[in-house]
Amino acid sequence: MKIKGKVLVTGGGGLIGSRLVCALMKQGCKVRVLDTRYGELEDEKSDTNLCFIGIGGDSMHGGIADKGVVKESIKGIDVVFHLAINWDGASWRHKLPLAYLFDVNVQGTLNLLEAAKSFGVKHFIFSSSAAVYGETERTITLKHKARKERVDEESTCRPELWDGDPGPAYAIMKLTCEKLCLMYYHSYGLPVTAFRVEYVFVGENELADHANIHVDDVVSAFTLAALSKKAYGQVFNLAYPTPNISTKKLQRTLGWKPNATRDILESTM
Repeated sequence: MKIKGKVLVTGGGGLIGSRLVCALMKQGCKVRVLDTRYGELEDEKSDTNLCFIGIGGDSMHGGIADKGVVKESIKGIDVVFHLAINWDGASWRHKLPLAYLFDVNVQGTLNLLEAAKSFGVKHFIFSSSAAVYGETERTITLKHKARKERVDEESTCRPELWDGDPGPAYAIMKLTCEKLCLMYYHSYGLPVTAFRVEYVFVGENELADHANIHVDDVVSAFTLAALSKKAYGQVFNLAYPTPNISTKKLQRTLGWKPNATRDILESTM
């Protein structure tokens, strides 16, 4: 769906966020980015359709953790894509105490949800993780195990069993934020959608590490869902279809197809 209006992308300087920002600008959207760094958008920061908020802030107290900054970023926004996460950056080592990390990520998500509710945001899209299931294709493969059935969106989540990067606390935090989003949908009528994203890759080299879904397919799912009433209140698996994880709901509901992933997989055969 072509998105009209103003859009906010939290964590827009990251791998998925930066590509989502560029895709939205190509659609003609006015995009705000809430992040503490430019990241992969360094070369785009002078674009007149792009506005940055929070750059240079303290990742523990700025960005989504700062209620004032959050309100500034959301006022007048139609669609929020919440991809921001503070988990000690790309190292995934979470050397900071878990209490601090949960405080920033959970409270930060609450700050965004409260502001979205107050300012009448039309759609709030959250980037969750397939790690909430406790096991995914990647961790099963690394253990040389076989799952008897696919997990789908109704499967039981056991995030405490997740032993892939960056550990079970990350999976628990993602499921907590996902449930908070759904609470705002059911309790306050805020249109929300959560995507349980599998291991994302950009190039062929990452496939050797059992990456599952190309970043372009993730971006296409996010943009397809935006302002689609079919997506409101829904949780979708976002992965390349495998014997271990089902994406039937996403394909059936929004017509999504993992074209970029399929093309790369076919080219490597």
